[in-house]
Amino acid sequence: MCPIYKSFFRHAALPIFLALLWCQRIQGQNLVPNPSFEDVNICEEFNQPCSPSAWFFLSRKLTTGYFPLYTSATGSRHLQLVAVSRETVNRQYWETMLLCPLQAGERYAISLKIASPENKTALSTHCPNLRDIGLWFTTHFVFVQGDSLLQPRSYFSLTGATTKDLKNGWFEIKKEFVATANSTTLIVGNFVRIDNNDIMAQRGWLKPTIDILVDDLSIVPEKGSVCTNYQKIKDSLYSITRRHSDGGPGDPDAGIPDTLQDTGGKDIPFPAQAPEHPIDSVRHPRYNPIDDPLFGPEPRRKIDAPVSSPASPATDTIVIHNIQFDFDKYLVQNPDTLQRYRSLLTRPGVKKIQVVGFTDDTGPAAYNLDLSKKRAFEIARLLSSEFDISPALIVAEGRGISRDYPTKDLNRRVEIYIFHE
Repeated sequence: MCPIYKSFFRHAALPIFLALLWCQRIQGQNLVPNPSFEDVNICEEFNQPCSPSAWFFLSRKLTTGYFPLYTSATGSRHLQLVAVSRETVNRQYWETMLLCPLQAGERYAISLKIASPENKTALSTHCPNLRDIGLWFTTHFVFVQGDSLLQPRSYFSLTGATTKDLKNGWFEIKKEFVATANSTTLIVGNFVRIDNNDIMAQRGWLKPTIDILVDDLSIVPEKGSVCTNYQKIKDSLYSITRRHSDGGPGDPDAGIPDTLQDTGGKDIPFPAQAPEHPIDSVRHPRYNPIDDPLFGPEPRRKIDAPVSSPASPATDTIVIHNIQFDFDKYLVQNPDTLQRYRSLLTRPGVKKIQVVGFTDDTGPAAYNLDLSKKRAFEIARLLSSEFDISPALIVAEGRGISRDYPTKDLNRRVEIYIFHE
């Protein structure tokens, strides 16, 4: 080889090699933080693992679906979602902020691994129905009062995606799409516009829920463009360790910043237009339901608390929808739910606990009034027996039919008022 060419290749090889590595890094930049869910968030409220770092359960108060009972696709962690349930109209969702916003008109490659439980210990050998899992790209976080039903006009469906059986109960799903908006937030769950009971009936599904497991989620831009605040957003998401506070953005006790600052100094809302209060917790006076143009306003209810004089003790209110009552029944399906509120119910200074029962609007008013009383007295009995609370501190009453919420299962509920010093 000519010495000139030798000299050229000797001096050019390293820059060319580095350029190729740089191009490869850009091409492979995943916009999803903590995509394998291995990084665990230790919630400072309880000092225990509660969720993946950078990811948020749609219900601000509670987190479920991150205590794996099954083998993950890779590593030891994954998400589990209730995609369909015959016991409620609602579903479960997880969300995060993308490390770089989507760019309208740009093409992206999506891949993820999914599985479904066969029983309590093993995974199914069949691929889950791809209609049960989708991605919603939007411009803000959605924090709601509990498990909810999100049905946006448009979302990214995985139907038609290529599927690969990984032979371990997991399936790799791949599909490409062109972004239609400069979205900043990703929500994962089932957004299909079919009622849960109809889905169960169409498939002849006998189990109470259809669960979907998710692992190794990747969204990669085809052009591989890099945004300047990629690492800044990731660090900000990872820094949030208070997950179950009663406040919201701007609440000094919430531990959540009002904004995530990018390197250019522009504020990125975090989270934007989010309600400040979940349902399964102490009521917050600044609660403000979201009003999203894609799926409408979140149900609003009037505060139906006992009337107290200015001299009355302070009151905490727990509105518990996830204590489920079967239709026309007063025995609790899941009494363990009360354990979540043990610290509130048993802390020093409690002067009185008032339990109020409600029913849906099916049937005569007199019958429902009696049923609501039975529900209240059953919860009062559980409070006394499970938490060793003196019956003298507990007052139970029924208020009959409730139409505060848009679905019957939400109206079949109890509310607990805790009066304390």
